[in-house]
Amino acid sequence: MFKNAKTIALFTLLSRILGYLRDLFIAVFFGASIYTDMFFIAFRIPNSLRRFLGEGAVNSSIIPVISKLDEKEKLKAVWNILFWFFLLLLIITVLGVVFSKVLIALFAAGYVHNGLMDKLVKTVFPYIFFIGLTVLLTGILNSYKRFAIPSFAPSLLNISIIASIFLFSKAFLNPIYALCLGVIIGGVLQLLILAFDFSRLKLPLNITFKMESSTVEIFKLMGITAIGSSVMQISSMADSFVASFLRSGSFSFIFYANRLFQLPFAVFSLALTQGTLPDLSHMNKTELSKSTKLLSRFAIFYSSLVTLYFLFFSFDVVRLIFMHGKFSLTDALNVSLALKIMIASFAFFSLTKILSNAFYSQKDAKTPLKASIWASSTAIALSFILGFKFGFTGLATSMSISGFVNFIILYYFFNKQFERFSISNFIDKITIIALSLLLLISAALSFIRLGFLIALFFYGFAFLLGFKRYSAAFNKSS
Repeated sequence: MFKNAKTIALFTLLSRILGYLRDLFIAVFFGASIYTDMFFIAFRIPNSLRRFLGEGAVNSSIIPVISKLDEKEKLKAVWNILFWFFLLLLIITVLGVVFSKVLIALFAAGYVHNGLMDKLVKTVFPYIFFIGLTVLLTGILNSYKRFAIPSFAPSLLNISIIASIFLFSKAFLNPIYALCLGVIIGGVLQLLILAFDFSRLKLPLNITFKMESSTVEIFKLMGITAIGSSVMQISSMADSFVASFLRSGSFSFIFYANRLFQLPFAVFSLALTQGTLPDLSHMNKTELSKSTKLLSRFAIFYSSLVTLYFLFFSFDVVRLIFMHGKFSLTDALNVSLALKIMIASFAFFSLTKILSNAFYSQKDAKTPLKASIWASSTAIALSFILGFKFGFTGLATSMSISGFVNFIILYYFFNKQFERFSISNFIDKITIIALSLLLLISAALSFIRLGFLIALFFYGFAFLLGFKRYSAAFNKSS
């Protein structure tokens, strides 16, 4: 299981490094302004639908279904879901462009009468078509245990946006359009490279226009999961909706902070869950419980390291990555504050992904749905209450609290359906020892100008030791 996770983590890390170069250039050229607020919100709209149709639904629906089919049925299922998903995405894309103002009213009512915002949404929305098919192909390729190219593909989006900043910024009266063009080109490139990898499977063409039973099952699972994802995306919409009424730059502060949050989350948590789902789908409940507990202990270990590091050194990281050009010291302080609030929930979000995987591997999408609805409803309510009262820090706080709520509910249901897992089982000696030593090291290095870079070496070394230990435990148990 860890072999797949390592492959995904390696290419995800590459993508995230390029992503931070992308964000660096956006910060340098555009800073944190009303234009970046509008672009980030416009880009969030297809991204929210991508998570609704893609990451939150497809990967957790298609892999458990397709992995258990024989080769003949698998072939028919793959081509059938491709055909029907293509039609679904095409309809969504057309509707989104035509009714762009409705989307703006839902995501950012403060800009509903802004002509530039409408143009940005119309320009960037077709990204959903390309990335939706990309995510579907990722799920199919993962079911065939092909992880390298699907994990590399997101790098092309970052490369495309970076190139567009330099090549096309001067081609538009408003340079922000260059970012939109980069998004569309990146979406096309991602789809092309995934289509190339899919062609290497050399699957005989077997398209049937009748919806197969496997497709029906996938859509049912996807529908249940998508409801949960949609509630999460409504929570995301609440953030952008509230931010559109706050002072300029508020949404950009949340966006930049979330980008830093997502780096370790994608490299560790998403890579671990995506890489292990195909194997978990073949396990019985006893094996699944044992593996989930090991994965959870590992998640607590690396989450503790990530949380401690950012609590000590968030400002240093933000200053290094973003504080150039039009990105001011005030911007850096605000992003750092938002990041510290968000990172407090890192462990809960990581554990949520792992516990959800246990249910998805058993084709149980309803339990994660229940947890998601409660957590997202909490986030939506708190976004309005705390967001309007405390600004962007209130939005960051609502996100952290929702992560805790999601974990608690999933943990409750996991103990009911699988072998009981006590809270004390989440933490072992290696986590306690590593945290104690790194706490002392971080406290000492926080007074040194480049201490955050030196600390990164110690944190990396601790992670490698922990990874070796937990990897050995998985190999022994499997």
